[in-house]
Amino acid sequence: MASFNISIELRGEIDVAGDYRRLREAMNENGFRHSISAKSGAKFRLPRDEFTFSGYLSRNEVLDNVYLLVSNFIPVPGIMVTESAGRVWRSLKEIDLS
Repeated sequence: MASFNISIELRGEIDVAGDYRRLREAMNENGFRHSISAKSGAKFRLPRDEFTFSGYLSRNEVLDNVYLLVSNFIPVPGIMVTESAGRVWRSLKEIDLS
């Protein structure tokens, strides 16, 4: 199973808060996550336009799926998909799971 990082740039005249909220909801409903987990089980929120996905798809299939999903409410979004061999991070906000 492969892991992917997805970066999305919303372009054009947008309602920034509303469109990013719709983006997070649509991505979450379709198996994309706006958080990452540490080996300890702690979860961390990703930057606003970053998502992750793990599955048995190619980079091109992930790109096509994300583009179709996001272009339903944002015309011509900028999308980059990177297959991940591992992740490191610093200073991301931890999600309080309690």
